[in-house]
Amino acid sequence: MNNTSTPTNGNISSISAEILAQARAAFMAATEIQDNQTLFVGIGLPCLVAHLAQFNASPNCHLVFESGLMEVMCKTQPLSTASENIARNAKMHGSMLDVFSMLQRGEIDIGLLSAAQIDENGHLNSSKLVTKSGKTVALPGSGGAHDISVLANKVIVVMPSDPRRFVKKVDFITSPNNPYANRGGVAGVAMPDAFFTFVGGKPVLQKIYSDRIAEEINNSLDWDSHISPTLEIISPPPNNIIISAEKFLTQY
Repeated sequence: MNNTSTPTNGNISSISAEILAQARAAFMAATEIQDNQTLFVGIGLPCLVAHLAQFNASPNCHLVFESGLMEVMCKTQPLSTASENIARNAKMHGSMLDVFSMLQRGEIDIGLLSAAQIDENGHLNSSKLVTKSGKTVALPGSGGAHDISVLANKVIVVMPSDPRRFVKKVDFITSPNNPYANRGGVAGVAMPDAFFTFVGGKPVLQKIYSDRIAEEINNSLDWDSHISPTLEIISPPPNNIIISAEKFLTQY
């Protein structure tokens, strides 16, 4: 993420287009979170989702990080799963074994993830990309995202609206949408303009902001997707949410 913008001090017009897009995507994902749910939070945009949920509609949600931090207050953007700014606000410092055991036992309601690519089946790629010339570009990888995608009761992915990230088939399956037992797998993907669910292994445009057109969003992606007959239209995030997101992303 680019965290170089100047704090707004309440002036939303000075917020960069990048941060505005991140705020819209994160708010869209946060609308899927219910209060008192336990969230396993990935680094990057998932942290902003957790912040907006925790300090707005879902103040009693419980945040868990891969490093073993539990009951975290996510006030500013962490750079890692054990950053000091979240560690000092955690009620419990456990181990990776503790939190991944919670996953295995089915105690994580929602896993929040992001990735370099997502395909029509909800598989995620954060390992490598293949360029048009055939060159392979190595990426940092997933950390615990594989476990989260398989073991969380359901997963919400949050992504920028770059069409190159939404592909028919990922270059590499880092985090498979093959949930264990009765777990839900990838329930949907939030973008700055919309929320797609996965029904029968295919993407369905389920929710959009009122300032966007469903057909344009659906046609912008190289997906065999369709618009839900029960499409939900919601208001874009209000100014106070945008300002909260900007402060979260720019203050450490």
